[in-house]
Amino acid sequence: MNIDQDPDQPSGAGARGTCTRETPPGGVLLYRLHGDHLDGVDFDEPQDGVRAVLVDLTDVGFFGSSALDALLRLRVAAQENGVTVHLVAPQPIAARVLQLTGADTLFPRHASLDAALRALA
Repeated sequence: MNIDQDPDQPSGAGARGTCTRETPPGGVLLYRLHGDHLDGVDFDEPQDGVRAVLVDLTDVGFFGSSALDALLRLRVAAQENGVTVHLVAPQPIAARVLQLTGADTLFPRHASLDAALRALA
């Protein structure tokens, strides 16, 4: 799930990407993506007891085909378990990639993490 991050590389624009996993209350699984180079991102499959998966794109500066592929694989795995994957705050580049590929219609989207958690409460 975690992508290696070069300790000499600053976070933010141009930084290697990271993916962290959190479990907020309420049966929600949260993945937070950070950085630009998300080539190695891979998500765990949703676990028992998870009713929704959130992917927070707030801190993603670049969103390429590898990240899109990982996101689509996560959606398929989640659907097999009856779980919906929601996107949180896709930044303009990610939103554009999702739109151009038609993947924007596959995921509910939320403007912020708070909004997503409220909608799932």
